Amino acid sequence: MEMKPVNKSKSWAELTTSLVVSGREVDDASLLLEFQLADSEDFSSCEGAGVYSGPGWATLTIDERHSKSADEQAARLIRFLGPRKPALDALKKAGKSVKIDVSGIAESGSALCVSPKVLADLAELEIPLTFTTVRASGEDEEDPLAWLG
Repeated sequence: MEMKPVNKSKSWAELTTSLVVSGREVDDASLLLEFQLADSEDFSSCEGAGVYSGPGWATLTIDERHSKSADEQAARLIRFLGPRKPALDALKKAGKSVKIDVSGIAESGSALCVSPKVLADLAELEIPLTFTTVRASGEDEEDPLAWLG
């Protein structure tokens, strides 16, 4: 008897997982300084890692060049942030918002999985996890509940 593969949902496209820090006086320079990223081989040698910022926010982002899996992207951030928990705690104590955000294009029928291990590791770091979905530009509007079907 031949076994057929289980129908696997397609994953989110253009997936990124980011540590997002926001608040007054937050920018890429402050993030580089706070986490000592400028001299970090661990960070600079990681393909798909980058620091981005705008007014009042900065991110440490892992993108699809590192992995197309949210789990692997988050695990990479966790390995990097674990030894830097005192810096995370200092940011929160200073009133900054600190979270991990998984973002990507979620098409109808796509799925995103985050393992219990990654969730437990984030809980140990006391970092909330959020999800941001976007749609590709130029796509037609559709029923916002169509993904339920």
